[in-house]
Order: sequence, then C-alpha cells, then structure tokens
Amino acid sequence: MPKYNQHSKIATSSEISQAAVSKSSHKQAHTTKRRPNIFKHSFNVLNRVRQTASVAGLSALRVAKGEKPDAKLLKETFEQLGTTYIKIGQFIASTPSLFPREYVLAFQDCLDQTTPLPFAYIEQVLKQELTPQDENLSSLFAFIDPKPLASASIAQVHAARLHDGTEVVLKVQKPEVETIMQTDLGVLHAVTKVVELLLPSMRFASIAPIIDEIRQRMLAETDFIAEAQNIRDFQQFLQVTGNQKVVAPQVYEQLTTKRVLTMSRLHGVSMIDEASMRQYCNDPAAIMTQTINTWFASLMLCNSFHADLHAGNLMLLTDGRIGFIDFGIVGKLAPESWQACMGMMQAFQDSNYYAMAQNMVKMGMTHKKEQVDIKQLALDLEKMLVALMQEDKFNTGEAVNSKQHADDLNKMMLEIVEVGKRHGIHFPRDFALLTKQMLYFDRFMRTLAPDMDMFSDARVMMLPS
Repeated sequence: MPKYNQHSKIATSSEISQAAVSKSSHKQAHTTKRRPNIFKHSFNVLNRVRQTASVAGLSALRVAKGEKPDAKLLKETFEQLGTTYIKIGQFIASTPSLFPREYVLAFQDCLDQTTPLPFAYIEQVLKQELTPQDENLSSLFAFIDPKPLASASIAQVHAARLHDGTEVVLKVQKPEVETIMQTDLGVLHAVTKVVELLLPSMRFASIAPIIDEIRQRMLAETDFIAEAQNIRDFQQFLQVTGNQKVVAPQVYEQLTTKRVLTMSRLHGVSMIDEASMRQYCNDPAAIMTQTINTWFASLMLCNSFHADLHAGNLMLLTDGRIGFIDFGIVGKLAPESWQACMGMMQAFQDSNYYAMAQNMVKMGMTHKKEQVDIKQLALDLEKMLVALMQEDKFNTGEAVNSKQHADDLNKMMLEIVEVGKRHGIHFPRDFALLTKQMLYFDRFMRTLAPDMDMFSDARVMMLPS
C-alpha cells in the first residue's frame, strides 16, 4: 500500500490547503506539458471507433445468424461497449416517456459497477490534477489506499489520509473517459444523420434533442467541480432548514478539480441492513422518516435534489446521523410541478382518476394543455389502473419481496406513461428521476418500516411545513 509519509513532515489540514493553493498557481505553467499529445488523442479516438465497430459488428453477426434484434440484445451490446453506452442504457431506463416499454424494462438493471483499474492509472490522474511535475503526492497525502472502495464507469473511489490524520475519499475520473464519451456521442450523432438521410420517414430528427440531453447529463457527471457545487447547495439547504440529523461529506476545494473530488470520509452502515442499523439507533423507522422528509423538503427548498439515493449512496453514520453521498446525479423540479405531482399521487390513492388526469396536465407535461380531453384521459387511467390492480399484487395484502414490489410500481408508472402518450402528454426527464428515487425509497421502507405508507402516513411530510 502506498504510504506517503515516510520522508515528509507532518502537516496540518490548513497547511495542506495552503500548499495546494500555492500549487494551483503553478498549474497554468504546467498545463501545456500535461495536455495530452494531439497524436495520442487522435490515436485514442481512432482506437475507440475501432472498438465500437468491432462490438457492433459482432452484434450484427448474431442477428445475421438468426438472433432476434430485441431489447435484450441491445442491452448486452451496450454493456460490452462500456462507459457511454451504459450511461445511455441508464438514461433509457429512467426516461419511460421517450422509449418503448420493453427497452425501459430491459435496461432497469443496467449496472454502473465496473472492473477496477490498476492503481497506477488512478495515481497518474491524481498527479496530473493535484501536483506540479516536480513534486509527488506525498506533499498532500500521508496515505492512499490502492484498493478502491468502488469502481464505476466514469470514476473510481479510493480512501486516503491527510498528514494530520484526517480521513478523506478521492473520487478520481478514469483516464480518457471524456475522450471516449465525446467520440461515442459523435459517432451516435453521425449515425443519426445518416439514418435521417436514408429513412426520412422515420423522423429521426426527434432523436437529436435526446442525444443533446444525454450529452449534457453525461458530461455533467464528468465535471466534479459541478458535483462539489451540488454538495454545497445541499449543505446550505440543511443549514437554512436547521437540519442537524442529515449530513453530506465536506469538500476539500483545494484538492478538487474537474477530474478529482476530495471529500471527508463518512463511516456508517447501509440503510437496508436493519440489524447493523440498530447498533447506532433505536428506531430504524424514525431514521427512514427523517431521510424521506429531508429529501422531500429538498425538492422545494434546494437548488437541486439528489436523484440517485440507492443503498450505496445513503447510510446511517456511526454517530446516528444520516449520510447522503455521491451527488453526481441531481434533478431540478419547479415547485408547481412538484405540487401537481403530489396532487396526482394523492388522487391515485383516493382513486380519483379525474383529479389524477387534471394534475398530469398541470404538471407541465404537454405544450398543448387545452387540447387534452381530461375526461377521456381519466377514463383511460381508470381502465388501465383497475386492470393492473387486478392483475398484480397492488393492495392485495399478498406478501411480495421488495424487488417485486418495486417492479410492480415501475410497471404502473410505465402504464401511466403509455396512457399519457396517447393523449399527447410527455413526462419531463426530471420527473422520471424523481419517480426512480421514490422506487428506491419504497425498497428502504419495506425493509425498515413495512407499516409505513409514503403517501398517507402522518409522519411523512411531502411538502415542507
């Protein structure tokens, strides 16, 4: 394990910060030296195009041999293509208003966990981003664990320690990620244009804004300075609301760049492990209530809401507080849209399909609200939902596992989206992110508070008081 304190003095956090600030003044002078050689960059682009063509060719061969070109094949192809396409798969899964249902379902389990890179590659990025060429990482860190805490398609996370003993985590962008994404998205754009020319009847022009949104979302995930701002926004929200039960990691700004995010390390346990949680709290259900109420309040009172609070990004800390981590994926929802969303959910609970239809229109899901036949939309919603309730296990009292229940809820949302499409209604992207997060919460609640109903329990405050 690399230990960087063998030949360096013990420094305080403030000294580390001052040293980092001093080093930042040298960064401009070294930018040209660090900038990737143009020939190397061109080689990487060409190599990526070759890899993409190879994987696509193998998938085409499978189709030529008689395999059905369905959603399953596309998902397997995307996973083989890596970073960009995994992210596109996740985009498909979380945007049911834009893609066919079978594709949304197929990509639901498109995982972002990848095989870790050797530490030498990560160390190279850290040196490029944080130190001048004539120094090494020992001036900043006493220790960096070469074994990653996590490895995803865009970044790898490592534990580290400053010279004063402060524990931190380093989120480090993998080498060439941005080049790969730009190349892949460029190829997709070119393919779209070719198909548009060859098959104008397919109206592929509508794909252009989708690719633009994918590009915007994905490149935002590669900007750790933006993620650091998301964390600061959330911390400001906690401060303004006087919330001392929830915490986010502290960002070390002097050790943070677009490709490296340095944060304080939080220690805790997963919030789907009730037995472990009881070591640090007496009432896991109360912890779940506080978590949900904090998140709901952030929808109205924070600049953005955390849109990826799955089991890996939410923990009960050893001091009893709740830790929100990894703010790479956030959403924004106008207050009026959230109120309409709340109205739709309440109407669903009350089986008031006309009010449900009204709120779907109020949510701003269509540009031609006056043309929507609300009465007919309500009838279609009632027909669909009643059939779905009879077919599945909603409200039947039958015991189902959390994954089955989440799948059932997701199926219901897909059906609502399909009905909406027929009436010219389209769900905004951030509403899909919000819905996905509510499915995560449903899983937590079934583990920690099975008697709690998110939409009707008096302990849950969906709108801030």
